[in-house]
Amino acid sequence: MRTHSTARLILRRCAVVFQVGFLCLYAGLLPAPAVAQLEVWHIGKGGLSWGSQAESQSGALDIDGALQPLELGAGESLIELLVNSGQPWLNGQPTDFTIPGQPRTWSNDGLFNQISGPLKLIDGDPGTSSKGTFKSARSQAGAQFYFDLGAAFPIERIRFFPDPEDEDAFIKAFELLVNDGEDFNDINRPNYSLLRRVEVNKEGVVDLEFAPFQGRFLQLKVLSKSSFNLAEFEIYGQGFVPLASYLSELHSFGGAVNYGRVLVHATRLSRGGGEAEAAPFAAVQMRTGADPTPLNYFRRDRDTGAQVEISMGEYTNELPRRALFRKDPLTGALTEVADRSAYQALAVNEQGAVRDFVQGDIRADVGNWSSWSVPLKIDSTGSVQTPVGLPSPREFMQLRVLFDGDADNAIRLDTLQVEFSPGLVSAAVGEIGLASDPGATGVLAVEGGIESSFIYDIRAEFDEASLDGFRGIRVESFPPPIFEKIEMGEPLLEIQDFEIQETAGGFDVLFAPVTQRTNQPVRVTFKLRLVEHNTPVNAWLLGAGAVPPHPVAPGNASEEVGSGVVNVFTRESVPTVETTISTPVITPNGDGANEFASISVILTQFSADVEVDIGIFDLSGKQVRELVSASRSAGAITEVWGGRDQGDDLVPPGIYICRVAVQSDAETFGDVQLIGVTY
Repeated sequence: MRTHSTARLILRRCAVVFQVGFLCLYAGLLPAPAVAQLEVWHIGKGGLSWGSQAESQSGALDIDGALQPLELGAGESLIELLVNSGQPWLNGQPTDFTIPGQPRTWSNDGLFNQISGPLKLIDGDPGTSSKGTFKSARSQAGAQFYFDLGAAFPIERIRFFPDPEDEDAFIKAFELLVNDGEDFNDINRPNYSLLRRVEVNKEGVVDLEFAPFQGRFLQLKVLSKSSFNLAEFEIYGQGFVPLASYLSELHSFGGAVNYGRVLVHATRLSRGGGEAEAAPFAAVQMRTGADPTPLNYFRRDRDTGAQVEISMGEYTNELPRRALFRKDPLTGALTEVADRSAYQALAVNEQGAVRDFVQGDIRADVGNWSSWSVPLKIDSTGSVQTPVGLPSPREFMQLRVLFDGDADNAIRLDTLQVEFSPGLVSAAVGEIGLASDPGATGVLAVEGGIESSFIYDIRAEFDEASLDGFRGIRVESFPPPIFEKIEMGEPLLEIQDFEIQETAGGFDVLFAPVTQRTNQPVRVTFKLRLVEHNTPVNAWLLGAGAVPPHPVAPGNASEEVGSGVVNVFTRESVPTVETTISTPVITPNGDGANEFASISVILTQFSADVEVDIGIFDLSGKQVRELVSASRSAGAITEVWGGRDQGDDLVPPGIYICRVAVQSDAETFGDVQLIGVTY
């Protein structure tokens, strides 16, 4: 086996490392079998159009290949712009007013709604109108027309008028009301505020201008009793939609894949209206899934109203399993179908809720779908890249984008790319054990702040010989684990031909390729000093080239290890500060012996960064040297004191105090040690 330093030197010369940590092995260092190719799902300029991948868009448009908030120019009709940008108006109010979506219009007159209704008022054709619907002998006071723009837009002008061939049939009195899409009552209906009230109108063409405001819902309420004929309702404004959103369809990669990086290029847009109060931004989120729906479906009990989730493989006799399988016409194989099919097979009065979010004890499909990722926030022109960091290998991905800006400032997403490649193996399972007691079951607990040895057993499965297999294992934790040895086979034998490369979070151990033919159990032994009560230790299988690592899932990987988990714990669950001094006395006289004291501080069980002060004091309590005064995370801190004060002069002989103070949100922790100085 080469030494660790030699191995690192070889890898520095013979490896290409991506920013997110993908490892590329050159031919000659290790055998080079066939390599799976890194592929890219590319949306935006040079790739798939945003519109072709969209499930819904609210105020966010595909313009010249880029996705951005809709922008209104001077004198531009908002209604026409929405139609021309692929967001046609729908007839009828939304089922949920609080959710942005496609623009809609409706009225409180049932007859008018049935005959394509208010859509005639926004079609840009004055020849189509309400005709005789509101020209009966009865009073027309109270007729109301509603316009939901789908998102809040900048509005500064509203115009409406009758059929030019019936120009005297204009509305004689009216109110205009508005809601910005944020203010709802206790049953989630918009709370409207008055925009303009005209009790006597003598204008056939009503053309009203306003100071710019944000509006999503508009209501035109007729106050006059006289009949009228309304032909067109027009809305104008200038600027970007401040809040817009985009949700993609569920994208299938054709099979389970591992995810690499997400790369986004963005451009900041400005209409020259000066600096924004807050920088505009776009927030990108993703989630991955193992089945074609992130929804959960529930059966409602007819008698009690209680709702029970319909889970795959857990159907009752009332819902026959034969209705949940699809027969392949060629092979005769039976494949279980999605939850939705089971849901639709229920009687209507048994169909319960469909959930895509947590609500009490009713949850989304957490077994097969991840939560949305932490938002990737983009607020300036340029490129951003980060690991996808979501569960894989999985077949499906969905992304969503929230735009936040103002009428003069916005962010445009030019391109979004997701790297992926097929899984290296069919499945990879791992579990951690204590090196001193591999068969220990239950919670694995050791002393915090003390280096302990652990084993990580990994079992890979190959359903197909064509799978690439793996050429290494990555192990990472916080603080980073330290590699000790690697064993393979049945029985396990320590192997000598491997290479080690340190990573920011731990290490990569690289060896000859493992395929279906050469597959065997693997055990990695490492040291880890725990500084948090609950510490996950994650592992990945590494492939050749730039393909993403293959995550190792917790599970039963070995008969010798009894934990089934990849988390280890400290026996203590409260924050502690432990200080050790390398020598009780220093003699900084230049003879090379005991010139310095090494001060080691271990912070454990601190869940967030804390303020740490380490100083040297004389016996009167006066600080003679400040060593640390900064924010630090849990872990080890090492400082050196050579018997000098703040001015770098040697201190007089005597006894000095090393004091450590750690300030958390809850309280201050401290420790004190003595150091003697003599010459």
